[in-house]
Amino acid sequence: MQTDHDPVHNVHPLGRFHFVSQRPPSSADLALVFLTSAGRPRAYLPQQQPTRGELVSGNYRTLYEVRMGVQHMTLEHRLPSSGDAAFFTAETDVTWRVVDPQKVVELQIRDVRTLIQPRLLARMRQASRRYEIEQGAAAETAVNEALADEPIAAAEGLDVQCHVRVSLDREAIQQHASLRSLSYESVRTENEHELAQLKARNERDSMRESSDFYVEMLAEGELGRWGLHLARNPGDVPLAIQSMRDDEREASANQIRIIERLLDSGVIEDHLLEETARAALSAVKDRLQDAGQGRTRKPPLYREQLEKGPSAADPRDEQPGEPGDRR
Repeated sequence: MQTDHDPVHNVHPLGRFHFVSQRPPSSADLALVFLTSAGRPRAYLPQQQPTRGELVSGNYRTLYEVRMGVQHMTLEHRLPSSGDAAFFTAETDVTWRVVDPQKVVELQIRDVRTLIQPRLLARMRQASRRYEIEQGAAAETAVNEALADEPIAAAEGLDVQCHVRVSLDREAIQQHASLRSLSYESVRTENEHELAQLKARNERDSMRESSDFYVEMLAEGELGRWGLHLARNPGDVPLAIQSMRDDEREASANQIRIIERLLDSGVIEDHLLEETARAALSAVKDRLQDAGQGRTRKPPLYREQLEKGPSAADPRDEQPGEPGDRR
């Protein structure tokens, strides 16, 4: 029974006078191999057709039609890695053709796949065992070189060319996928940890800067706090001025109340106060009272007074005991 891997296309038994009235088949890709009664073959390539005289005198008993065209097949194998711990998957594209049809008939080659597959597998396994499962690319190169070093079936009249694609088998792929996932998870966890540390460090630095700023601002007192407020809200300048004035008036009013209580309570006896001291206390009280009410005891100088000079100034500004005229 003919298969796709059989180089022989057809076999014809021949009678003594078979070719007296018939011609042998002819085709551009078929070689004719005649076998005599003594078992000796005689081959005719597609471009070499036998004559009628050769056919009649040759006493041929069998005719083999041998395919000379290029044939293809694909083989799949599992190739061991170093230590046989894991396996590569090898897919081999095989191209073969008959170069010596007479040798094919003599050796009765009827299944090229059965002939070459053990030879291919032996070379490929020997080459792949030199590499770890992670070195698939290097193993593929080595396997192809091993198959190209020597002809595979030249002694059987065949020209065989191979190209191998090496990959990981299913178990190796799953194992590598698992290891790769673990590696990615490890890197991701490490990056997240570094990011968390960076965020914590930035938060600590920010809190430290804010703390130093507010400590310095509070140490400057009310003016520092108002300065911060106005830096953020420049439109509140009138409000700040009014608030500071109110604070000054309230402080002056508190001082006035303290002095009044001291004077009215009699804690300070009259005989303990000299006339000058009593006048000074009264003057301080009046001035604080004026400041608490937001006015000054010294009247303002108007433009007419400034034009008249010092003589137009308020005579109360003159110090007691000083002469009215200055030399």
